[in-house]
Formats: sequence, structure tokens, C-alpha cells
Amino acid sequence: MRIDDLLNVLIYGVIPLLTVVVIFFIKRKLLWAAPLISTALFVFTYLTVFSVSGIEVSDLFRNSEWQGFFLLAMLIQLVIVITITVVAGLIAYILKRKK
Repeated sequence: MRIDDLLNVLIYGVIPLLTVVVIFFIKRKLLWAAPLISTALFVFTYLTVFSVSGIEVSDLFRNSEWQGFFLLAMLIQLVIVITITVVAGLIAYILKRKK
């Protein structure tokens, strides 16, 4: 696997899923915060990867093509994490009703 593929798996799979699962098992009432936490981790991961590779972050945000890509990637990541959060919320509701 290439590093790009691993980064995509991390950003669109591992970060949203891990965020929701950890919040689900620690404090289910805070599931609403999962999309916010996951998005913050998404932004941090992207900025870290680009700064480690020697690309100036300020140069990236001056480029309108990069801004469009970043916004699209953030929206995709948000849809994924919100979907996972809704599923986790439904599971929490079902578990609560069974008690």
C-alpha cells in the first residue's frame, strides 16, 4: 500500500470509527461531540502530514484548488462520522430500552 492509501484509510475510516467507538464506551451522552472531535483530528492529521513533508500550510490555503479539495474532503469525512454516530446513537437507544 502507498502512503496516500494509508492516509485515506486513516482519515476516512480509522479516525471516525475510533472516535465514535471510544465515546460510545466512555460516555454515550457525549456522542454528539464525535463529529466535532473527529473533524478536529482530521484537520490536525492533514496539517501534520503536509508540514512533515515540507509543504508550507500557508501556501496550501492560498491555492483555491487546494481549498476546494480540503472542503470536499472535510465534508466527506463529516458525512462518514455523522453516519457512524447516528448508528451508535441508535444502538445506545436500543441498549437503554432493553434495561
